[in-house]
Amino acid sequence: MATEIPALVSYPCEPTTLAPDWRFENIKVSRGPKEHELKIRMVATGICHSDIVVAAIPGRLVGMKFPKVLGHEGAGVVEEVGPGVTVAKVGDPVLLSYNYCSNCDLCNMQQQPYCASWQLLNIFGEPGIFETTAGEEVPAKFFGQSSFAATSIVAEGSVVNVKDLVKSNDDLKLLAPLGCGLMTGSGAIINGASAKPHDIVLVAGIGAVGLGAVMAAKIAGCKEIIAVDRVAHRLETAKQLGATKVLDTSKESPSGGSLAEDVQKLVEGQRISIVIETTAAVPVIQECIKALGRHGRFIQLGAPRAGTQITIPLQEFFGGNKSFECHYLGNTTGQAWIPVMIQWWRDGKFPIEKIVKHFPAKDALQALHGMEDGSAIKPVLLW
Repeated sequence: MATEIPALVSYPCEPTTLAPDWRFENIKVSRGPKEHELKIRMVATGICHSDIVVAAIPGRLVGMKFPKVLGHEGAGVVEEVGPGVTVAKVGDPVLLSYNYCSNCDLCNMQQQPYCASWQLLNIFGEPGIFETTAGEEVPAKFFGQSSFAATSIVAEGSVVNVKDLVKSNDDLKLLAPLGCGLMTGSGAIINGASAKPHDIVLVAGIGAVGLGAVMAAKIAGCKEIIAVDRVAHRLETAKQLGATKVLDTSKESPSGGSLAEDVQKLVEGQRISIVIETTAAVPVIQECIKALGRHGRFIQLGAPRAGTQITIPLQEFFGGNKSFECHYLGNTTGQAWIPVMIQWWRDGKFPIEKIVKHFPAKDALQALHGMEDGSAIKPVLLW
């Protein structure tokens, strides 16, 4: 029997604005969990930039069906388990991350973020779980979870059992964002770039992903951590979390130079060995490419819009033995990395309480505006 629940539903965006059309309304959960699925009562869900990017895709261009329920940084409690589920039991607290097939060659090589079925399992969704009160089908299981809903049917691969790691619902509310953005940023530094104390790291874009990278670079002991953003509040937070120098791009360069030149002045001409780029803004990417030093690694984390193109000076990259890489989800899984981040948090090395801001789920648009103006670095919706 279908049950009615509140959810944040994403409708087709206007082609002229490409802005998310999110509506808080009741929908129906049409069925319970099937094999290797769990029914989760959500406690909290982080809003990630990827939710915004997907919500702004004109569905007809890529076969995306709207309306749909997004959300992929969920935290909740297991209410029911389907056949074959071993990851958790009824009553267990869980954090949610992305899904993967566990069968392709990449999954078998412990490269689950690049799973051959990644888009199918995480982006397009699955019918037959949610529907509007008027009976319209609403695809579910975005990132295996669709956690912008008070209750959801979740793929077992997305579930991280944290019964031995969290102590209360308050912990779940705070730790919800670990399943994507913070994992992506911190994992890029530790697992992707293998950052060491001799490295100078440039982080462009100081949202949750960028701050995850800043905190991890501090944990790695990197000798310089440069944060670049256009919002003063985010830069001040970056300094609190480990950035050694910051560059505010909202202000005119005091020397009249480019972003790359200003960064070089900040590090007094030293070699920038790692760039973590989270904005996906072409002008920022191009300047960071110029700033990258010899034998440096440029790691692109920000998701670009369709049609985005950049120019790489290939001769310079070849001669300087530089690399341009695109990384997903910290080169890891939620099952492997979330416990690491929770331990860092317990040890005071990963103080995400300084960036999380809670909102009632019905105030999701207010949270979205907070992301835009910088007043909410990592908004988390409470169910």
